[in-house]
Amino acid sequence: MDGRTGLKRFEARLNGTVVEEIRQWNGHPELGKLLASLDAHTHSRTFFSTYAEAIIARHLLSCGCDLRFEVPTPAGKRCDFEVRCRGQRFFLHVKRADSLRPARRKPTVSSRLRYLERIARPYVVNVRWQEDLTDEQMHQFVTSAAEFVRRSRVGDELAVADDDGRALGGVRIAAPCEGTHVRLEIDPPTGIGDDVPRIQKLMRKAYQQFMPRATNVILIGTTRPDAGDDVETALLGSHIERWDALPPRGRRIAHGRASDGLWHDGQLPESMAAGWFCFAPEDDAVQSSVWIRPGAPLEPPMKSLLAELFERR
Repeated sequence: MDGRTGLKRFEARLNGTVVEEIRQWNGHPELGKLLASLDAHTHSRTFFSTYAEAIIARHLLSCGCDLRFEVPTPAGKRCDFEVRCRGQRFFLHVKRADSLRPARRKPTVSSRLRYLERIARPYVVNVRWQEDLTDEQMHQFVTSAAEFVRRSRVGDELAVADDDGRALGGVRIAAPCEGTHVRLEIDPPTGIGDDVPRIQKLMRKAYQQFMPRATNVILIGTTRPDAGDDVETALLGSHIERWDALPPRGRRIAHGRASDGLWHDGQLPESMAAGWFCFAPEDDAVQSSVWIRPGAPLEPPMKSLLAELFERR
């Protein structure tokens, strides 16, 4: 049996500078407990979930925050951190949304697929396709996708198959965008929108751990550097076309959000702010974004602090 501690066991997959700083937490009254927890884990899933907490703790320390780790609530739950900074206090709940899957080779984007970008519709279009398509199958996929994009609305999705019923790929009108033409986004092979339900499940779990009568912030980590949009969708809802609203100048259609967001219609009423960060264990910096609930009764100093700590860098 491998007798190495967690940090030693997994250090080849971590940033060396970050690991050395974390090791300096030995003896720290609060973060020493986080270091001990890291070293106690021998399975990658639990280790990297705790390591996500550690890199956020390191980030907050670098911003001048004081931290308490695993703060108990009256309901018998625990908040990952109590954060004090600039005269403000909030409780932070860090969740990792996906495991560290082996890196996939980035699919080669066929020149045929670029044809979709010539369509004069101001939409973000998610596409995914089987990587072993023949030239004829890719032509069939692009032809079907182009017809779909020309006539569809935000939120519509199409699964494309060949004449024998073999799946070729999928297309989804994800959101409006600036400009006049289609903007392509390549989705992972797991499917379009698969991450949003998992993110919402983690947010509901974090909500059960909230400290009552306090500001609580949920922070979701993902290995995908473009998954901030999924967190935003989980909170605010899917993009939809709004025929009951006036479109902005220069547009024929107004857009809004569907009712599937966690902040819709008074759901999770104590949740006022949530964020995303890119969980990249090999990096030494944190890329993040934060959202404030529309109409949230947060004072300007708290809003400013959250933006300073978690806005995308």
